[in-house]
Amino acid sequence: MDHSAEFPINSLVFLTNRVGRLLAHEIRHRTAVDQWGVSPQHMGILVDLWMKEGVRQQDLAISNIKDKGTIARALQVLEEANILVRVPDQEDRRNKLIYLTHRGRALREKLMPEAQETVKEATAGIAEQDLATCQRVLWQIYQNFTNT
Repeated sequence: MDHSAEFPINSLVFLTNRVGRLLAHEIRHRTAVDQWGVSPQHMGILVDLWMKEGVRQQDLAISNIKDKGTIARALQVLEEANILVRVPDQEDRRNKLIYLTHRGRALREKLMPEAQETVKEATAGIAEQDLATCQRVLWQIYQNFTNT
């Protein structure tokens, strides 16, 4: 039975999933992220915190498209590795605000150059205009689902 119509290998879902996984695998390999006490699943949290600290745990869950329990466990691991701290929100004690430690901030300088080089190699030979179009389209898809 021919399943090509049901499971097109060049579909948006298949390609975005596979490309994302391939990039994550290559970045994990090149950065040796595991040696820093960080798993690939933690990278989204770190990137969010490198952009803005003092965010709520639930904001990280939304941004990383993870449930609250998964984020709570990830934050516990990162806190135990001295990468971040959770501080009670002075305005609402039920919330915890997440901040990077010195070690967490330093990881950016160790991990980002290799990650950026990986992306540069992955996009070699692709016209800047095509990359800009791809990023714009993916961003719109993301916004369609996150309403941001």
